[in-house]
Amino acid sequence: MEAPPPRKVKMPTIDPFYRTTDLDDHLDVYKGQMYVQDVNNVTCQRYFPTTLKDIAQKWFNDLPGGSFTSFLQLAELFNARFIKNKRERKTSIHLAKI
Repeated sequence: MEAPPPRKVKMPTIDPFYRTTDLDDHLDVYKGQMYVQDVNNVTCQRYFPTTLKDIAQKWFNDLPGGSFTSFLQLAELFNARFIKNKRERKTSIHLAKI
């Protein structure tokens, strides 16, 4: 996190992650916005907290130093903590219940 910020990176313009936000949707939109800017792993880690709000922001702020060394690890921690915010994906089994 001590790495200098890259030049000309636009802040992600997505709604902050909140209690009612779908976890996968949030991560997908964030990764997409960072991908088109061709940023590196450190930049993805650095800007991710700007997309969090409320409980998620507090969770991030309370992470001990050295909890992650890559954006993938950060995303896995985020996923583990907010798994209940995943929208249930429909499968063919759901059709049988109709």
